[in-house]
Amino acid sequence: MCGIAGFLGPWSDRLLDAMLDRINHRGPDGRAIWRDCEADFAVGHARLSIIDLSAVANQPMHTLDGRYVISFNGEIYNFKELGQELESAGIRFRTKSDTEVLLRLFERDGQSCLSRLNGIFAFAVWDRALRRLFIARDHLGVKPLYYAALSHGFLFASELKALTVCPDVSRDIDLETVMNHLAFVWSSSASTMLRSIRKLRPGHCAWIDANARLTIRRYYRIPLPSPRCERVEPAALLTLFDQVVADQMVADVPVGACLSGGVDSSAVVASMCRAADPARVVTFCASVPKDGTRSDNFGDDIVHAREMARKLKVPLVEVPTTALLVEQLPEMLWGLDEPTADFAALQTRMIAAEARRRGLKVLLTGAGGDDLFTGYGRHVAAFIWAVLDQIPYARRLTSRLISRVPNHSIPGRRLARLGQLLALSEDEMLMEAMSFSNWPTGERAALVAKAPGRSLEDDGGPFSRLLRETHELHPVDRLLQLDLQGFVPDLNLNYADKMGMQEGVELRVPLLDVRLVTFAMRVPVSQKIGLWQTKRILREAMATRLNRAVLQRAKQGFGVPLRAWMAGSARDLVVEMTSPRVIAARGLFDPAAVARLRVAFDQNQSDVAFTLFTLVCIEIWCRQLSCQPSLTSTAARNAA
Repeated sequence: MCGIAGFLGPWSDRLLDAMLDRINHRGPDGRAIWRDCEADFAVGHARLSIIDLSAVANQPMHTLDGRYVISFNGEIYNFKELGQELESAGIRFRTKSDTEVLLRLFERDGQSCLSRLNGIFAFAVWDRALRRLFIARDHLGVKPLYYAALSHGFLFASELKALTVCPDVSRDIDLETVMNHLAFVWSSSASTMLRSIRKLRPGHCAWIDANARLTIRRYYRIPLPSPRCERVEPAALLTLFDQVVADQMVADVPVGACLSGGVDSSAVVASMCRAADPARVVTFCASVPKDGTRSDNFGDDIVHAREMARKLKVPLVEVPTTALLVEQLPEMLWGLDEPTADFAALQTRMIAAEARRRGLKVLLTGAGGDDLFTGYGRHVAAFIWAVLDQIPYARRLTSRLISRVPNHSIPGRRLARLGQLLALSEDEMLMEAMSFSNWPTGERAALVAKAPGRSLEDDGGPFSRLLRETHELHPVDRLLQLDLQGFVPDLNLNYADKMGMQEGVELRVPLLDVRLVTFAMRVPVSQKIGLWQTKRILREAMATRLNRAVLQRAKQGFGVPLRAWMAGSARDLVVEMTSPRVIAARGLFDPAAVARLRVAFDQNQSDVAFTLFTLVCIEIWCRQLSCQPSLTSTAARNAA
């Protein structure tokens, strides 16, 4: 687990050093650069040593003949098996690292090596003979990779902030991304907040030739479930689950885990205890102060985590968190590379920091279970939508009845949201279900000053292709595809990687192993969700391992009580960041539309907390961007 950065173009070593400075937190155990002066190519690496801790495994690493050079961020879980295969073919290794296995596999197979990899990765390989650069990102997007394709060169890095040090990279804001953040809190596409910088999408790779021409290719697609899936035995899931967790514990350093007391994280820790001595599996849980207003969906994570830790006989470290987070918000947002209005990110960093203080560099998490087997309220809403849609007039009648229920409590807010979704057509329901806000789509679009009247639904938003590809599937399965190809990589995995790596800790996600993803696509909807229960097959598979209270526990949020926080200790910040003066000065939003949003929040007319908080986060992110210096053109350019 590391940070990578590099370029192909007329830039200097000073630029590469500055890029690595921005991502030095990703690799506190070592740092190096390598340059091909004849081709104007340079690549750097900041190392977090996890497999083969020796200096001989440092990067950038090159093949024996010097033709190929790699800078790699991630872990290849099946590297030992691949290494044995290569050795049987006569290849000899200098290290015991997964990096060298990946390099030699690429040397032999080229791009097709990606089909052999089981792991999390973002890497770059330079071919000195052909003067071509190859970059790739893992199947589900666990590891990030950003790039800027300019007319005179190409730059890439593990984090967006590393590219902003180049003076040739424009800092103009991308309004489509702004609109996506307002609706979804994240942006599901190759776009970023800056028009000049893109994300390589999960399951994609690219070739860049000597003239910096970019060719992107897709090597992996998440399989679509069959509309006629047959029942799957829970025992088969349990066997595969244990194998995946054991494989992902590969490391030459201690491996711990996050334990929230939910089904997913508890299942991961229970499997870890079968692969290792439970006394050595240190677990961590965030402790969130109670919200006396009961306006946010937070439960007693720590109570359930303690019970599971006692049952499994694992050490549990409780990590206190607080809602007084104003001072940490700017650093969090800049660290995320996106103005993500979700404090689960900061809690993740707090857990990672505590793990690092205790000598741990690797944590396994339960991320992905909700997105494979259902777990969120939107999945329940899609299930109810599908049931009622079979009965003439039932959806709209139910929607009208629900609309009369007061929405000032958590149950009332959920019913109001359900009623809103039931009134929509299927595609509209799916898109709106991904949103974190009840604010009407027209009003959300009106917030963006330079795009008046535009709606995210005008062109299907960022989901149009997926909606077309999945039109024959059950609405729940369609929603899970939107999760896995948008919400998961662009929100959950992004903050997990960025916040963990801020503290030099790698967060692994067994539930998003490609083998489990493939398995989940064979599970029929009836085994994933019912009217009263989500993740049915996972709960059944884990029935003998987890506490009954955990197995029966409903999904609850991870983060801080945002609504209570915005109305209380953070109110002054919200008022300042959304004031007419600040809004007008930034020029991104329409002051009148923002004022209407503020009134809706202050008077509790609609559940708009995440939309309003996103406005605050975008303003803070833009301020952070303006404070970050770039090199001068003279310093950035190659003197040669």
